[in-house]
Amino acid sequence: MAKKYYWTREEEAKLLELCQKGVTDPQVLAKELGRKPRAVLAKLNRLGVVVVKQKFQRTTTTEVTDKDLLTHEQALKVLAGALQLLRQPGQDKLELQRLRVLVDALQTYDSVLENFERWIEIEARVLEMDKKIAELKKTKGNA
Repeated sequence: MAKKYYWTREEEAKLLELCQKGVTDPQVLAKELGRKPRAVLAKLNRLGVVVVKQKFQRTTTTEVTDKDLLTHEQALKVLAGALQLLRQPGQDKLELQRLRVLVDALQTYDSVLENFERWIEIEARVLEMDKKIAELKKTKGNA
């Protein structure tokens, strides 16, 4: 591939046309235009074209079972990893935002998990007391 320094109007138009059609992968654009991917990205930047890489995201409202819940220890390990990454220089803005959201979510999760465990313990005690009351009623009824 010969070095190309200047972009012709036709190349710019083709680049913009491909982007409008949804072709945003720098590798594909570079191959189409006979340029390097970095050159394509630089040209898009100079033209003011914002190319957003979007991953397929799906949301779910399915119920999580008890076995799928993170333990306190697992949540704390993930939290420690996120905090360690936050301390490292060179993180881009999006990654910093993601890590901060993760930290907030884990702190909330740990608090909710603690309450959930307390309720499970209380529920177990209530069920145990119900059994004892039922047994007492049986013994009184037999006496």
